[in-house]
Amino acid sequence: MYSIIREVDTEFRELAHDIDEARAAVAQAQAAEARVFARAAAVGARRVAALGSPSSREAELPLRALAAELGAAARMSDRTVQRHMNDAATLTEKFPATFNAWEQGRVNTGHVRTIMEHGLPLTDPDARALFETEALLRAEETTPGRLGASLARLAESLQPRTLTERHQEARASRGASVRDIGDGMAEFSTIQPAVLAHAMHDRLTQQAKTLKNADPTDTRTLDQIRADLVADMLLTTTPTVETGAGLSDGFGGLGAIRGIVNVTVPALALAGVTDEPAELVGRCPIDPATARQLAGHATGWDRVLADPITGCVLAVDRYTPSADMKRFLRARDQHCRFPGCRQPAHRCDRDHTLDYALGGETSTCNLACLCKRHHTLKGETAWSVRQLGGGVLEWTSPGGHVYIDRPPPAIYFVPNTDPPPF
Repeated sequence: MYSIIREVDTEFRELAHDIDEARAAVAQAQAAEARVFARAAAVGARRVAALGSPSSREAELPLRALAAELGAAARMSDRTVQRHMNDAATLTEKFPATFNAWEQGRVNTGHVRTIMEHGLPLTDPDARALFETEALLRAEETTPGRLGASLARLAESLQPRTLTERHQEARASRGASVRDIGDGMAEFSTIQPAVLAHAMHDRLTQQAKTLKNADPTDTRTLDQIRADLVADMLLTTTPTVETGAGLSDGFGGLGAIRGIVNVTVPALALAGVTDEPAELVGRCPIDPATARQLAGHATGWDRVLADPITGCVLAVDRYTPSADMKRFLRARDQHCRFPGCRQPAHRCDRDHTLDYALGGETSTCNLACLCKRHHTLKGETAWSVRQLGGGVLEWTSPGGHVYIDRPPPAIYFVPNTDPPPF
């Protein structure tokens, strides 16, 4: 343990305090508006119920009239108002604690949307209530971006049907579509299994960066190059029976993906008791069949031993050499460890928390994954960080505010078994 004494930048500190209060005020105001929409939805439902047994068109008219009333008053589209009414009614009925936390300024609109997105597929009220309680605890400590990946795993653990069963059904919805957006442009989109979609985007990104680095005169953005690559690949590739290219049912493309495979080994799984889904790290759970397909093409394995209760990484194979320390850090940190950052660990630097030049050890208790941006921030500004043990980082801002960043758990699904007799 060590400490660095720095003078607190009072201007930074006051601004951070003011933005925190301002954001809370904004959240409370947005929640107040949503509460009005919820009341409007209740009034609309009452008016529809008073009609007796109306046709679908007649039942829609009171809601349309009310939405138009609110839209004219708020200078909003009545369709937008009606959508807000529906969302507010859902929030009131299915996520009341989230609504209350929003009104108190404890969470913001992004948190609320993320909780609803991942909680709505849970149809069992008791499971959804458990989800909401845990989701709010997490939401108050992190950004909506980080929260999404965390809640995807939480929601999956509470589903009554396995991911394998649901994935088999969902794969039938894959497809591609085009939507005209004006000015001679159109939007091309495709629905794919998550592993393939993220792999395609990652491949496009890698190729775009290679092209960009190879030609400094290329003025295109990475997004523009990615779009050009999609068009080029699709319009110059021909499906063939001989190679099977283009004839996949959604699984064939897995053979082209070279995954970095971390195999978590909880004690109960070692005993063959559980069969938890795998995870596309930092994104979403994936079905075991897809994970096995990817694992079959991996050139190497990293065995990660993790605590079955807390999910914290305990050890990895071949711990001492530097390459294995990197594997340990990649398994432990999963992403950049600056508060709120989600840059994947394999794109980050392994940073000495206490500089090596100042006596810091090259050990996992003095290393953490930081992206280029936050590595520079730590080294070149008054931001500082220290390790509290167990991979927990304590960041101190120039204004003297302290932020705790904990490593994400390595195990995300709670086994549905009786506890062992010890």
